[in-house]
Amino acid sequence: MTELRAHALRCLTEDRIMAVLRQIPREQLVPLADQLVAAGVRSLEVTHDYERATDDVALLVERFGADASVGVGTTWTVAQAESAAAAGATFCVLPGIDEPTARRSAELGMLTLPGVQSPAEIQRAITSGADVLKFFPADPPGPAWLAQVAPAYAQRPFMATGGVTVDNMWAFFDAGAIAVGMGDSLFGSAAAPDGDLIAEAVRIARRG
Repeated sequence: MTELRAHALRCLTEDRIMAVLRQIPREQLVPLADQLVAAGVRSLEVTHDYERATDDVALLVERFGADASVGVGTTWTVAQAESAAAAGATFCVLPGIDEPTARRSAELGMLTLPGVQSPAEIQRAITSGADVLKFFPADPPGPAWLAQVAPAYAQRPFMATGGVTVDNMWAFFDAGAIAVGMGDSLFGSAAAPDGDLIAEAVRIARRG
């Protein structure tokens, strides 16, 4: 395992939360990221669905260095994975299982998290180089699905993303997820992040 990949996995498994930063305006991105990292959420996913995503990855990588793990999500193509790696991303999240993109992400040394929601997709993801299986969307179908499936694929950990809130996140941990991905359900508005909401999510994640 590469050093970058190991760092990304360590941040994810220790903090148990990945913050999904979807199209955050530049003037709000850095203050929000600062608040999240200070609170104990070091995995920062910049979604790769707007023009300056790669530049924002590079900005956060330079700002935090080894104090955080910055990566990309909503990754659809090999070219996007390559641009993310060039910007210093430590992980690459896919909404589904695109095998060439997952394989290239793994080759580039990034922690690779393809989206899955069926046993067939899970098996394809594992053979494509997945390090962590992103259960997406997580709710629905909910924690009960994960509790049934996770034991059959103990060779790879799961992260639940999509529909996860402070009210249901513990149920996903209890069902077998090592981490959850959360966007505005973690911090509220990017313009005025809710510090109490972030603190509550961190408190719940650290219960186990």
